[in-house]
Parts: sequence; C-alpha cells; structure tokens
Amino acid sequence: MTTATMDAAGILKYQNDLIRTGDYLPLGKMQKIAIGPNGQYVAPVNDPIIAKMGRFIELRDRPMPLAQSRDRSMLLVPAMLLASDGRVGLPDLPDPNWVAPPPTTEEIEGVEVRDEVSGKMIRKFPALGSSPRANPRMVPQRLEDRAEGRLEKTNFLVFSPVIGITFQPEIQNRMVGDAWLVECRFNPADRTHMALMVDQKTGEIHFYGGQFEILGSSPNSARSPRG
Repeated sequence: MTTATMDAAGILKYQNDLIRTGDYLPLGKMQKIAIGPNGQYVAPVNDPIIAKMGRFIELRDRPMPLAQSRDRSMLLVPAMLLASDGRVGLPDLPDPNWVAPPPTTEEIEGVEVRDEVSGKMIRKFPALGSSPRANPRMVPQRLEDRAEGRLEKTNFLVFSPVIGITFQPEIQNRMVGDAWLVECRFNPADRTHMALMVDQKTGEIHFYGGQFEILGSSPNSARSPRG
C-alpha cells in the first residue's frame, strides 16, 4: 500500500535515535507538506479543501522543526504533531468556498459618537477583528482524510508521494524571514518515493524513502540529494 518496505522499522528506529541524541542538523521550521497523486488514495467527499486544492498538510500557526541527518541522507522531524489541545492532529483551515459578507454601513461610514474627554462628536468605526469578514468559516484538517493507508501492524498513517516541503530556514541559529523548499522525488536506486508517516496515537513523524534536494534563495543554501 505504500513505498515503505519491511526495513522501514529499522530506518524509523535509527531516525528516532538521531533525534533522541540530538545528532542532526537543524534546517528550520516546517510550514507545509505537498503530497502528489496516488492511485490508492481515495479523497473524502466532504472536504472542500482537498476537492479544490488537492492533498497537502498545512501547519499554519504551529510550524514544526525540520532537520536532516549529519550525512544529509535523511529528513528528520524532532517534535510530535500535536494540535493546540495537545491531541494528535492538524489546525483547521479556512473554507475556500466561503464568501465574505459585504461590509455593513457602520463599517463603511462609521458612527457619530460623543468623545468622553472633549465632549465633541467624533466618527468611530468598528474594531477590525469584530467584522464577520475577519473570521472566515473554518474546515477541519483531518489526518485520516489525507492518508492513503496505514503501515501494516502499526499506528502510522502513510502519505505518499511527498513532492515538496516548505519551511522557514534557520541559519547560524537564527530564523530567516524567507521560505525555502525541500524538493522530493523518486529514488531510482531503491525505487521509492518519499513517504510521510505520522503515528496517529503519539504524533511521531518520519520521512522515508525517495530523494530530496534543499532549494533556498541564499547562494550558500545547502543542496542535499539523497541516494
């Protein structure tokens, strides 16, 4: 059901050991994971985001650390995927089909009120955050709706092929105001595409298989082919 094979357990254990001992190179904060077409994936009928924009994972205000092994052969995620309530999950996303209501007369023209200090009449407008247009309708971003299956005899949901990872880079222990891309592709050596694996019980995350290259706007950005 996935590109992962029986040696996946050994790879995952090795990655966990690197994370546990801190033996890795930080890359930055992961923001979005794009997932390509897969013949075994069946999209849910009631998710307007997947229907309109395809399959991806958006971390929004909960970016996750992204790293690579010191030999630059593996991507690592030294954190658990937990929502704001501490459960394994993803943040909600704005409904792409939501249409903002038109502004009210009060928002356009304001309201005449008397200033308590000067006693003069002044024109006041509603606070920006109070408008219904500032609070779009949200849609749950469910992990199980984005996975094509589960790694056999485990709690790991599998998402493949991963085709790209957007992240904010960390350079010399400082976050840089930029967006870099990890470009993922097929590895002809072991005939695997990169797969994302998420433990539905603990939030443990792994990237397995495929090849990757880090693309950044800096002339010193690291390019890290795997395989």
